[in-house]
Amino acid sequence: MLSRRVITRSGRHFRGRYPSRKLGRMVAFESLIERDVILLLEFSRGVQSYQEQPARIVYSDGQTVREYFPDFEARLVSGQQVHIEVKPSARLVSPKVARKLQQIAAHYAQHRDEHFRVVTELEARKEPLHTNLTMLSPLRAKPAAALQLLSQHLHGIPWHTLEASIGRDVLLKQVALGNLVCDLASPLQGDLMVFTAEEAAHDSLYL
Repeated sequence: MLSRRVITRSGRHFRGRYPSRKLGRMVAFESLIERDVILLLEFSRGVQSYQEQPARIVYSDGQTVREYFPDFEARLVSGQQVHIEVKPSARLVSPKVARKLQQIAAHYAQHRDEHFRVVTELEARKEPLHTNLTMLSPLRAKPAAALQLLSQHLHGIPWHTLEASIGRDVLLKQVALGNLVCDLASPLQGDLMVFTAEEAAHDSLYL
């Protein structure tokens, strides 16, 4: 359950909903950077599940008790939970914002089991990862029949070999659906090694 409603505040922020295949529901976001962080959470096999604005955190700034709502909670396959604050990097230069985030981080370190981290567009839009995820995301909308090839152990096959065998469109679709797995932080071409989902590690994180 969300800790508070999203996409209801007034202002000029870009808001929308992302159709999460991992969660089987629409995920609300309140900025383009948040949408890009959702892509990282969606495609990170090390993220078991995630939720937007999962909790109300009460902390002290030394003088006043304040409340804070993290943008996302990521539950990792390792069992670890991470609360994520999404901020434009330009805002981090503000002493007021930096001080607030330091106070929140200190509260997590002293009183919470979750880890706390700040993610900016510099992490969320690293290339070629960002371009790859933006391209693959729409391909997850409709399922595709599993290829006969996918029932076999690949033991790692170069991208160019698979592309020549089954075609780029089919290959991209199978990667988008998670039937085939590769390092999405690398260019999807050439000697990039591709594995079946069963062979690939389940702890990869793009955050």
